[in-house]
Amino acid sequence: MEHMSNEHGRIIDGKALANGFRQDIADRIKKLETRGRRVSLDAVLAEPESERQRSSAHIYASNQKRMCEELGIEYHLHLLPAGATYEDIAGRLLLLGKDENVTAIMLHLPVPEGIDTYRLQSMIEPSKDVEGVNPANIGNIVYGRSSLVPCTALAVLKMIESTGVEIQGSRTVCIGASDIVGKPVAVLMMQREATVISCNVYTQGIKELARSADILIVAVGKPDLVSADMVKPGAVVVDVGVNRIVDQVSGKRKTVGDVTFDAVREVAGWISPVPGGVGPVTVTMLLRNTVEAAAMHP
Repeated sequence: MEHMSNEHGRIIDGKALANGFRQDIADRIKKLETRGRRVSLDAVLAEPESERQRSSAHIYASNQKRMCEELGIEYHLHLLPAGATYEDIAGRLLLLGKDENVTAIMLHLPVPEGIDTYRLQSMIEPSKDVEGVNPANIGNIVYGRSSLVPCTALAVLKMIESTGVEIQGSRTVCIGASDIVGKPVAVLMMQREATVISCNVYTQGIKELARSADILIVAVGKPDLVSADMVKPGAVVVDVGVNRIVDQVSGKRKTVGDVTFDAVREVAGWISPVPGGVGPVTVTMLLRNTVEAAAMHP
């Protein structure tokens, strides 16, 4: 398997990659519009109880609306008041699922405390589930029958593909086996004929397994989990972790991944940064799935 020179790991620039995808998405939207197809996204948000969380949720929804409008996607926010029950949220999701004018649905997280997120995600119509979180869609990924793949897992795949490194025949190690990242990305890599090892922080010999990887995907949520001596020279390293820590020098809080970036970059052939790596591509994959759902709508 060929790798790029590892004199200094090349950065997988998530922002630049996302911008390129957005241009493709905008072009697809225009083509759909010429066929009389409208592209829209219906988002359900149950307002959090705390003022801080409420403010954060509104900012996220506002940014989402702006990104959609920039591409020509209609954005409809279904705002449920603080104190919304399971029945309130599930009822809205079911109504949207039955509405023939609705083609894409997403549920803002977190939902109010005490409400089962999994049950709510099961209520999203699979053909409109643009986050790929309905268990039916996650199951269909195994059979290659769903194009609505969980956004973060799809983002990881797109980032690996962007390096030009051959996936087929590669040895891929995924550290972290969550339902929306680790498990689906492992399946996506298997579908592309990689040899995949799925492990977690409790896996014995994880250091040696990680160092054997041509492609190393880390999605645990633990700072400095992966050090330079755990990375094969020239490997592709995709860091999905998002952690808030206090900088030892400045004393200020900052966002870091699961990989010790500066040290690992000296070894890896390609590496994604945090922030500016998987995050921007994940957001764009939501928009990509929104267009995909509109195109599939009868």
